[in-house]
Amino acid sequence: MQQVFAVLFVLLALLGAVAFLRKKGFAVSGAALSVRRRETFIDQIDRMRLGPQHSIHLLRVDDRKLLIALHPHGVTVLRDGSGECDSAKGCR
Repeated sequence: MQQVFAVLFVLLALLGAVAFLRKKGFAVSGAALSVRRRETFIDQIDRMRLGPQHSIHLLRVDDRKLLIALHPHGVTVLRDGSGECDSAKGCR
C-alpha cells in the first residue's frame, strides 16, 4: 500500500512540475509546437558520405550555396558561391 502512495506522489509531483513549467513558458504542448514553426533559412540540398567520419554537404543559406566538408577536426568550407537558388530548379 505504501508503494502505491509513493507512485501517486511522484506522478502528482511530475504533473505539478509540468503545470508550473507551462505557466512560466518553458514547456509547450505538441499543438503549440506545430503553430510555432519558423521558416528555415538553411536547407540541406545534398550530402555525400566519404567515410565513417567524413562527409560533404551542399547547403543553401538564403540565396547562397555552400559546399562544406565535415571531418573529425571540424568543418571546412570548400566552396562559397552566391547565386540564385530556387526550390523548383535548384541552385545554379
